[in-house]
Amino acid sequence: MSETTLSRTAIFSARPTLRIADQPDERLSTLMTALKMDESEGGLSALELHLTNWVATPEGGAELAFNADSSLRLGADLAVYCGDEASPRELFKGKVTALEMVCNYGTPPELVVLAEDGLNAARRNRRSEVYTDQSPADVVRTIGARNGLTVNVNGLASPTGTWVQLDETDLGFLRRLLARFDADLQVVGSELQVAARQDAARGEIELTLNSQLARVRICADLAHQASAVSVAGWNAGDGSAVSSEASSLSSTGPGSGRSGIDWAKDVFGERSEHLATPAVGSNDEARAVAQAALDQRCRRFVRAEGLSEGNAQLRVGSTVKLVGISAQFDNRYYVVRTRHLFDMEQGYRTEFSAECAYLGG
Repeated sequence: MSETTLSRTAIFSARPTLRIADQPDERLSTLMTALKMDESEGGLSALELHLTNWVATPEGGAELAFNADSSLRLGADLAVYCGDEASPRELFKGKVTALEMVCNYGTPPELVVLAEDGLNAARRNRRSEVYTDQSPADVVRTIGARNGLTVNVNGLASPTGTWVQLDETDLGFLRRLLARFDADLQVVGSELQVAARQDAARGEIELTLNSQLARVRICADLAHQASAVSVAGWNAGDGSAVSSEASSLSSTGPGSGRSGIDWAKDVFGERSEHLATPAVGSNDEARAVAQAALDQRCRRFVRAEGLSEGNAQLRVGSTVKLVGISAQFDNRYYVVRTRHLFDMEQGYRTEFSAECAYLGG
C-alpha cells in the first residue's frame, strides 16, 4: 500500500458542498466561509458552519440570505460532502440544533450554524431503566430503536445479565456499557454502528510526511502501562465473590513492534493494576472488564497527533499508516479523533489523533 492521491486530476476543488433535506443547496455552499466537524470515540459528531448572511438583490440592493422563511432553520436536515467536488464523500449528516447571528460594524452579517448527528436524540433522552436478561447487543438494539436509528451490532452477544441505567442519557449509558467490553459506537447517516474495537474497520489510509501529512507529533509513554489488570466484585444473587485478572493482550489494534507492556516490564518490572470502581456480578463479566482495561491501556502506549490534507476518508475507526517519520514511529495507527476544517485562507485539511500499542524499530 502507498499514499493514494486525493483526486484523479492534478487540479481539483476540495471546497465542501452542502445539502438540505438531501438536496444540493447552491446558495448554502457558495456562502459558506468556514467549517469545522468534530468526531471522536463514543459517537456524536458535531458540526459548526459559518455563512455570509448578506446577498445582493436583482434590484441592486441587499438582503439577508437566510431568514425565518429559508430552508436553513432549526431542525433542518443538513449534510456535508467533502473531497474532490467531482466525487465527494459524505462527511456529516444531522440536524441543525442552533443558529447564531453575528453582526460587526463594517462587515456583512454572519450566520453560524451548529448541528449534531443522529445521536442527538440519545444525548437528550434521559431515563432510569433496568434491562433484564439481555446481552450488551440487546441493550444497544433497544436503545437505538427507540431513538429512531437503524442498528448494526457486530458481536457483543455475551454476557447476558441485568444492566441498570440510572438517571443517565441514552448516549451516556451506551458509552458506559460499551466501554466495559472495549466497544465503540458511531452513527453513519441514520445507522448506529457498534462493534468491539478489534472488529471496527472503516478503511486504511497511508500518509507520508511532507506529502499529504503536513505535520505530526508522536509520543510513546510508559506512565500508564501495567503488566496485568485485576477486577473483583460479588454476585448479588447468591452473595459469592467474583474476580478475574488479565495479563496478556487480546485486542491491540493495528501496528507492529514491541508492546507497551513489554517495554514497561523491561524498564520498571512487573506491575499489576487493580480496578476498584467497576461493579461486576460474575467471573465472566470481571474477565471481560479486566481484559478491556488492559487492552485500552496498551493501545494508548503510542499516541500521534497530526495534520493532513483534507481527507473525508480519515474517520474515527479507520487505520492510518504513517510513513517517512522514523523507524521507531513509522507504523499503523487506529484513529480515535478527527477534526475536519475548511476556511477561505487554508482550504480543506484534517486534524487527527491516533493510537498504537507498539513501538517499532
